[in-house]
Amino acid sequence: MEKRNLGQSGLQVSVLGLGCWPLGGGWGWGDQELSQSIATIHAALDLGINLFDTAEGYNEGHSEEVVGIALADRRDRALIATKISPNNTDPATLRAHCEASLRRLQTDYIDLYQVHWPITDHSVEDAFATLQDLQAEGKIRAIGISNHGVRQMGEVFQTGTPIASNQLCYNLLSRAIETGILPMCRENNVS
Repeated sequence: MEKRNLGQSGLQVSVLGLGCWPLGGGWGWGDQELSQSIATIHAALDLGINLFDTAEGYNEGHSEEVVGIALADRRDRALIATKISPNNTDPATLRAHCEASLRRLQTDYIDLYQVHWPITDHSVEDAFATLQDLQAEGKIRAIGISNHGVRQMGEVFQTGTPIASNQLCYNLLSRAIETGILPMCRENNVS
């Protein structure tokens, strides 16, 4: 499986990742057999996929729990990306939610910790300062954002926080990011 640099983080991610939201079941997905979810993650890892994406908001953290169970004895082969909801980015709350994700994921570090949507109700500067503190403590390896447009990326870049990636919807039918967002990401070495 081909791998690429994740921004300037030093992490090498497979060109294909596995989105693990459905594996946690719940709203929109229905019940999922844990054994089948684990088998799916193991098969992806065996085929060379090393990036597994989840979020605290996916079925109230159950997706993170499934990923943690599946990768417990394979952690050294996987890169786990998870996301924090923007309403949980007040510094004390952010720290507590990171710790909760670590427990659900059964790991002592998160490879890529992303702010799931732009922050509107808390200080962007304080949130990203807290993320940098968590990174300095070794709890997260790289900081990312998700669903951020040009204006919101500009706000994040102003904090001086090195951003590894911006996770966005992009496919043959949804190409809007090509005009402003992708050039800004390239200019700032953001995957």
